[in-house]
Amino acid sequence: MLSGERKIMTREGFYTKSGNDRIGVYLSNEGPRLFINSEVFELQNPCWDIEMVMGKSSHLVTFYWQGEVKLSTRCSNENEMFLSLYHYLSCRTEAKRLA
Repeated sequence: MLSGERKIMTREGFYTKSGNDRIGVYLSNEGPRLFINSEVFELQNPCWDIEMVMGKSSHLVTFYWQGEVKLSTRCSNENEMFLSLYHYLSCRTEAKRLA
């Protein structure tokens, strides 16, 4: 984990701090939500996408909302928070495709 990065996971969700950004996912009565600082994105809405580029020493994670980049951050390979976030969001997308 890079210096300055923290992560917290609970049963209701998880979040981390990367640089100056707070990023996380939490459960609400209306479904899961992703937040980036003060912006909140309802993940029930299908207008989001996420991609992860994995490198030798770091990952690049990009979150899109309505085609616009809302977050693009690089993290060390040891930071499992973003890998968890990517898998969580990818699994939600796959579950919707199968439904």
